[in-house]
Amino acid sequence: MFPRPPRRLAPQRGSAIMIALFVIVIMGLLAAAMGRFLVDSGEKNTVEVRGVRALMAAQSGLEVGLYRLYPNDHWDAQQCVALTRTPFAVPGLVDCEAEVSCQRIAVSAVGGTQTGYRFRSEGRCGSPNQSGANPDFAVSRTLVAEAFDGATP
Repeated sequence: MFPRPPRRLAPQRGSAIMIALFVIVIMGLLAAAMGRFLVDSGEKNTVEVRGVRALMAAQSGLEVGLYRLYPNDHWDAQQCVALTRTPFAVPGLVDCEAEVSCQRIAVSAVGGTQTGYRFRSEGRCGSPNQSGANPDFAVSRTLVAEAFDGATP
């Protein structure tokens, strides 16, 4: 009936420090991975936006070429030029340009052959210069359209 004397606690040997270091290292690796993921996501978003802008520049180039060929309701075959470069100054297409080429082609329609026109428009956005400190993404999209007057020969 004598109370037992209290036992002495064993001295701690630093296991909590090892666990804390392990958790800190794992959290640091997760933070680094998330940071890289955010940078990659931002770059992909930039490329996607520039891709859409390049597509719109190519489409605008086609429209300019078609309007030059068919202004004011009559065909002007002299306006089918070999190559035209069009830079854009509108806010949505800044730093974009379209390069439009036109060639005459033979079109078979209604049992006859006519002269038609094939337009190729390449829209480019961004700078192709990759040698700077911050390399830029240059994106291009290409569209092709064919046109003829539709009248029977």
